[in-house]
Amino acid sequence: MRKAILPVFVVAAMGLIGCETNTPNSAASRTELKSHADTGLQQFLAQDSHLQDVINNSVGYVVFPEVGKGAVGIGGASGHGVVYKNGQPSGTVTLTQVSVGPQVGGQTYSELIVFQNEQALNRLMNNSLEFGAAAEATIVKAGAAAAARFDNGVAVYILPKGGLMAGANINGQKFNYSQSNDMGSSSNSSSSSSSSTTTTDTVVR
Repeated sequence: MRKAILPVFVVAAMGLIGCETNTPNSAASRTELKSHADTGLQQFLAQDSHLQDVINNSVGYVVFPEVGKGAVGIGGASGHGVVYKNGQPSGTVTLTQVSVGPQVGGQTYSELIVFQNEQALNRLMNNSLEFGAAAEATIVKAGAAAAARFDNGVAVYILPKGGLMAGANINGQKFNYSQSNDMGSSSNSSSSSSSSTTTTDTVVR
């Protein structure tokens, strides 16, 4: 019976995610998303101010102000974020995740992804970034910046909303980037800059 029911749950989760992952398609919606992303970043920094040093030494980062997690048994999630390159917003990105496993449903959280080098950032912007089974995220609290590590040039931070979070499973997360030139400047600056390169490698972790 379980084998017959499980695929139905997977299809249902994919359907729910599909309803919530439409890319912001107007200047007003992108501006609103950026406002939420700036607020979300400040919430990360309020928990650990040393994250600012990590950001300043990066070539770029993404802030997802809210990611919604799926039901029990389905590790699905979805959310919209803003990509910042050298401290300035360069576009929006949609996160989708479907992974079967022992998950606790109904959780929402903010997610911060920091890119150590241009090659890693380009994987996101070329839509070839995907997190595998070994991918890890750091739950943000005091000292989180020191505890996190970069894997293939990428570090991921999670800030739970509404209480404690059972675990930070990012396995199966995929990203779809859309460039935007109407999002204004960032309230938070990154000091790094480097020339652009192109890659189509997928992060498999």
